[in-house]
Amino acid sequence: MFLTLDSFSQKEEFITNIENPATSVKDQGGPGCWSYATCSFLESELLRMKKGAYDLSEEFFIYYAFIDKAHNYVLRKGNTSFRSGGLAHDVLRIIKEKGIIPQQNFKVDSIQNDRELERVLGNYLKTILEDDYPTENWMKHYCALLDSYYNSLPNQFEIKGQTYTPTSFAKFLEINPDDYVSLTSYTHHFFYTNFALEVRDNYASGMYFNVPLNEFIQTIDSSLVHGYTVVWDGDMSETFSYKRNGLALLPIIGNEGFKTLNTNTPELNVDQRIRQLSFERLITTDNHLMHIIGIAKNKEGKKFYVVKNSYGTSDGPYDGYIYMSEAYLKMHTVSIMLNKNSLPKEIRKRIDK
Repeated sequence: MFLTLDSFSQKEEFITNIENPATSVKDQGGPGCWSYATCSFLESELLRMKKGAYDLSEEFFIYYAFIDKAHNYVLRKGNTSFRSGGLAHDVLRIIKEKGIIPQQNFKVDSIQNDRELERVLGNYLKTILEDDYPTENWMKHYCALLDSYYNSLPNQFEIKGQTYTPTSFAKFLEINPDDYVSLTSYTHHFFYTNFALEVRDNYASGMYFNVPLNEFIQTIDSSLVHGYTVVWDGDMSETFSYKRNGLALLPIIGNEGFKTLNTNTPELNVDQRIRQLSFERLITTDNHLMHIIGIAKNKEGKKFYVVKNSYGTSDGPYDGYIYMSEAYLKMHTVSIMLNKNSLPKEIRKRIDK
């Protein structure tokens, strides 16, 4: 049942139990939530590691992902999607291959329309595939189109009197992509195995470790309790409250409906079967990534996750943050990414086998 914004009550108060360090909320201004959420996560990792506060360039990863996607699209002869979407593991792969750049050294203000960029690049690739054998220089011309939308990407830059390349800066920050793991919880694959999650934006066929739902929730909570944060990938299309009230709820809606919805509104009891059905019916899809930094409770003690979004501080009443119920998280979380060191011991043992 679709709900209007008028169905929701006013801003509610929360008691924060866990709030791990995070940098300021950004406004992505278009596609690229996967890069914004993961950069926010890595910025929290740097704060946790006592490396200091850094503002990483999200567009650096978006730029190189567009090159990866072009290779993938052409080699598969167009039998895959070409779009601006991506996932958290794409950032880690690019760090391993290309490094990291601070925001101040790769600001992109020349892109006025991200959808236009996606359309222009996609149409070029379709033109290339009209021939049985693409020209030898197709990537050269593709990159020229891509560069026409971006400012010049520096080979080196200076921070606090020290000169870095993207790869040497990543080494300086001590971000090791191998320290991180992606998890999910679905029954169409065996638990405690890795598989390539079947979602549209997994163009790189990234692998996910599959655990039962109760362990999935345990893993998230354990990370937050021990001072770590989590990249959240899931579905926000059924959330009709967060724009006005900053809430992600999964209410039980009968024929009579509700005059108002609030944090104490009864929610669905989500188990593994219901979660699986939602995924297989395409009700739950990966249409947004965000950054979980803590746990809070409402006045009656109901648990909520504190989630940092990337639509700016004016989005919702909580300065760009969302309070997500555990029911919503169970139903509509497709996957998470976190530091392996934050995992419960038994789950870590299974992953390391």
